[in-house]
Amino acid sequence: MTAVGHNMGPRFKTVLTAMVVVVLTAIYVVGIFLLWDVFNVRDSLDGLMEKDLYAKEYSPDSSTSVDITFDGKQLTDAEELLLRDWFTYWYAGLGARKSENISRLYITQANSELFDELAFDYETSLATRCPLDLSFESCTLTLNVRRRHSVQKSDKIEIDLTLSGELGRRGIGRPTVIRSEQHFFVLNIENKKLRIEEHSSDAPVYLSTMHGLDSVLAANHYTRSDLNYTFFPKYTAPALEKLLQETDSLKLTPADISVYPTAEYNYDRSTAANAAITGFKTSGAFGEYDEDDANFISRCLFESGIPMDSQGGKYDQWKWYDDELNTERRKVGCSASWYERAAFYRYIRDNEGFGMAGCQTTTGGGEIGDIVQLMQDGEPIAEFMVTGVIAASDGTVKDYLLSNDRYASVSLMTLGRTEFRVLHIVGYNTANI
Repeated sequence: MTAVGHNMGPRFKTVLTAMVVVVLTAIYVVGIFLLWDVFNVRDSLDGLMEKDLYAKEYSPDSSTSVDITFDGKQLTDAEELLLRDWFTYWYAGLGARKSENISRLYITQANSELFDELAFDYETSLATRCPLDLSFESCTLTLNVRRRHSVQKSDKIEIDLTLSGELGRRGIGRPTVIRSEQHFFVLNIENKKLRIEEHSSDAPVYLSTMHGLDSVLAANHYTRSDLNYTFFPKYTAPALEKLLQETDSLKLTPADISVYPTAEYNYDRSTAANAAITGFKTSGAFGEYDEDDANFISRCLFESGIPMDSQGGKYDQWKWYDDELNTERRKVGCSASWYERAAFYRYIRDNEGFGMAGCQTTTGGGEIGDIVQLMQDGEPIAEFMVTGVIAASDGTVKDYLLSNDRYASVSLMTLGRTEFRVLHIVGYNTANI
């Protein structure tokens, strides 16, 4: 018994020492957290880093000048400053074609930060891969605040705004125009500072980025709502790599003009393209539809001299009115092909005789005045008119400049869509040939 007791002595001392160390470590950790709150250690650290992280003097690495004007509903100074910073860093980065650090503008571990960083990296990468020089030294933006809502019993502020502006691209010769791009923000307070908790946009490249991310998540049996901030980087990096690989593999193939239909009359391509670039307005004559890009493109084609087609059954027509202009959105007055992307495609594909003559061509067979439809899962999700063709010295098409009701002179390659179709408009017929 004495020998056993003698052997247990050192083991007991070891266990006791370990317990004391654990208790002291716990007391130390708890003490640090208490000191952190009682003496505002976090705020003190924020104060030391104010110049680098939070002060107004903080500026993007890029020398691109971003001029921002606010319009619409009134925001507080803090809200306006935060949103001004976000758009300044974003467009300064695009101007220099390199990603800026926007993480400081978000609350800790906000998924939106990772979404936006992915979209930012993808958009700047697309700009560097474009055959044009898409950098710019300055841009002007107008942020129209349509809605500002304070969420009850919280510090959250919901803000809906539209972005309009001009980017003076170096390699295009005319500005890229943005018309009423939609953005939604949720702002919140963290450590006494206003930060971004959520952000989303209907910008084409943003939607392309999210679609690419969703496809990667789906392949791993997840959705965005399934994962938190800690695990998202595991999938955002592969998503960016996949998106860029798909973009790099995109080839624009030449047209086979031998399969083009004939037409009595060519149409005025320059007039149609100019209408798409300038975003013309016809007062009272045309209403708006959910797919208003298709409505807008039809207006541009009509502006160029192509007559409306009211012959045949309702699925064979391309028109806005019967005997008079229709401003009441009556189905009898407006054909689906005028304002629906899929119906417009069917009209171009199937129409014979009177009216517009056209066909689907190859990805590299577009000309100024032709139509590009961006596709997703076999359905058209956006429609543009070709307002510029970027070709190599041998005539091979490298990129298109596109315009619709929301954008003017935007590079196809920077929209992030590798699935699209090109509709060639040959002209029109005035007889049933």
